[in-house]
Amino acid sequence: MKKKTNKRMILIIVCIIVVLLLIYIRLLSHPIKSRVGDFTVIFYSNRVGLRKYHGNEENIILPNTIGIMPVTQIGGNCFAGNSKIKSVTIPKNIKIIYDGAFMDCKNLETVKAENVQYIGWGAFVRDKKLEIADFGNSLEVIDVNSFGGCKALTYIPYSKKLNSIGQLAFCGSGIEEIGDLSGVNVEGGYIFADTPWMDKQDTDYVIINNVLQQYKGDKSVSIIPNGVEVLSEAYGEGTEKALTIYLPESVKRISAIGLFDNPNYVIYIPASVEYIKDNDGVIVNGCKIITVSGSYAEQYAKEHGMNYEIVDGWEVPKEDSAE
Repeated sequence: MKKKTNKRMILIIVCIIVVLLLIYIRLLSHPIKSRVGDFTVIFYSNRVGLRKYHGNEENIILPNTIGIMPVTQIGGNCFAGNSKIKSVTIPKNIKIIYDGAFMDCKNLETVKAENVQYIGWGAFVRDKKLEIADFGNSLEVIDVNSFGGCKALTYIPYSKKLNSIGQLAFCGSGIEEIGDLSGVNVEGGYIFADTPWMDKQDTDYVIINNVLQQYKGDKSVSIIPNGVEVLSEAYGEGTEKALTIYLPESVKRISAIGLFDNPNYVIYIPASVEYIKDNDGVIVNGCKIITVSGSYAEQYAKEHGMNYEIVDGWEVPKEDSAE
């Protein structure tokens, strides 16, 4: 009798294991969407993602787990357009905030997290009352336009692991100080455009980590200082004023697209430049490039149908003499 009982128990255990294995295999290829409390969630094989919030609470504490599975991400547009939420507490298991997760939350004031590593495109864009934004000590990436238009935010959410800030990330925000961004990639354009910090920079050339972020001069000749290694969207796109720009030999990369679209610009590009961001198309009636034979700039101009001239070299004028 005892042997039959043992066999029955073994059979039950095997059946349970098989069922769990089938569920696991199913989740690997087909995550399951379900409603749990105030959230639509997505169950993956080893984690849960928050897909959409349906509640009306002002102060929200997000779940760290659902059942035995960790909640690891806040999905795109999860709270987008929510006018009720004022604060959100994000527990340690959540590492990713996806694109637009809290965009247009007009009354959101406080976000506190423990272990977020990635903040996606436009995650908090236009949250004008957002004043406190702390994400713990593991934050690595602040992506494109993450905090654009956050007028009440006066500082950069920082961690020692931060390695990249995307274009427009704090454009139009209330940033007053940027702190030490050593080692952080700031090649993206307009990162701090239209902020109090940028407004108070009393120099023609705003440079961060050897990246030229903005040209604030008003002369007809711009001579970029030696030591600049990357040219971002420093010159804007819409000006009708003629401008001649000289790049020093220290420049290796040009991450600006708008620079080449302006027919009023003449740009001297040395052979040191080894990368120019592609605009995925032909530039019509754009700037004129002056460069040397065999340079990357020559190749770029040919591929994009641009106006260019090959010279043996050039003498850089004195910028102070330009009006």
